[in-house]
Amino acid sequence: MSIRVVNYGGGVNSTALLCEVVRRKLTVDVIVFADTGSERPQTYAYIDVMQAYLAAHGYPPLSIVRWIRVVGEEAGTFVPLHTWCERGKTVPSRAYGYSGCTDKWKQKPADKFVREHPKVVAAHAHGELVERWIGYDADEPKRAERMAEKNPGATLWTWHAPLIEWGMGRDECLASIEAAGLPSPGKSACWMCPSSTKADIRDLAASHPELLKRSLDMEAAAIAAGNLAAPGAVRRGLGGSLNWGDYVRTGLGVDPADLPCGCYDGAD
Repeated sequence: MSIRVVNYGGGVNSTALLCEVVRRKLTVDVIVFADTGSERPQTYAYIDVMQAYLAAHGYPPLSIVRWIRVVGEEAGTFVPLHTWCERGKTVPSRAYGYSGCTDKWKQKPADKFVREHPKVVAAHAHGELVERWIGYDADEPKRAERMAEKNPGATLWTWHAPLIEWGMGRDECLASIEAAGLPSPGKSACWMCPSSTKADIRDLAASHPELLKRSLDMEAAAIAAGNLAAPGAVRRGLGGSLNWGDYVRTGLGVDPADLPCGCYDGAD
């Protein structure tokens, strides 16, 4: 017997994974969503959709976890990723080629929650296996291989990518969500994610120009503070080598000053 834990990211793949769990009548014990506090608005809206879907089919709800600080003046509190960056006049670490933003705001709180969950603790006490399921699809096998290499050992948990085992790529994932009667969740990421493509920036400009404005302000503040290199250097913008402000001006033909301001209260 084993305990199954699903990592839910709020995007297409992990949504399809849960749809397949329901369709195949598989058992899962825990479903965890790590909230950075800076997710795109549509992701927060989709959480409600997913909670209702799971409840309607008798599955456990999404457990929403966050990175709670343990030291300093704000010990015991949650600070959203965008707030952290704005205070420090910096940008998410992915822009510098590191994964600290994902590690602190996503992986660590999820791992801590799973490790301390009563069902997982009981399973470990009885020598039972714990499986962590993640929504990597058949179009991205290398990601699953890298995750498997990070397995902390069978005595804690092992990672599994069921979509790959079921031969489901992106198209199959979209079809699974449609067959379940659910709308597509779209892409799940922070609105100021350094890994955003130019297409993502265009989408942000169209759907939430106030968040694009806030992203550009974050980038400009980091440059002014010397926390991003001057133009021409490798790390020159929110996208690492991609300066968002330059792209908005030249690629979109938009003056950042013309973008509307707005206060985003995602998880502040």
